[in-house]
Amino acid sequence: MITITPIAAVRLAQMIAEESDAEQLGIRLVPTTTGCGSYTYSIAITEADKHDHAREISGIRFFYQTHEIDQLSGTVIDCDPATGRFSIFHPRPMQTDCSLTH
Repeated sequence: MITITPIAAVRLAQMIAEESDAEQLGIRLVPTTTGCGSYTYSIAITEADKHDHAREISGIRFFYQTHEIDQLSGTVIDCDPATGRFSIFHPRPMQTDCSLTH
């Protein structure tokens, strides 16, 4: 479904471990708009919702819902070791119609 690189998994595990309820937490990818015609994802550290499925990927609990499988498939979460910043790459970014003209 998705890939979490080893560097990203270590960073996410550190962030989750800092939370008092770490044993209940995992990550979810949340779509956000980046401008006209495209979306990207943000990472949320969260508890599971009642309709979520959970999958362990690289030691990280990943929450998702059945209808999200196709849109998330192929996504790679990485982390820059120098900055600690995450990058999320999707091979088929979601597109939207945009009626804005320049």
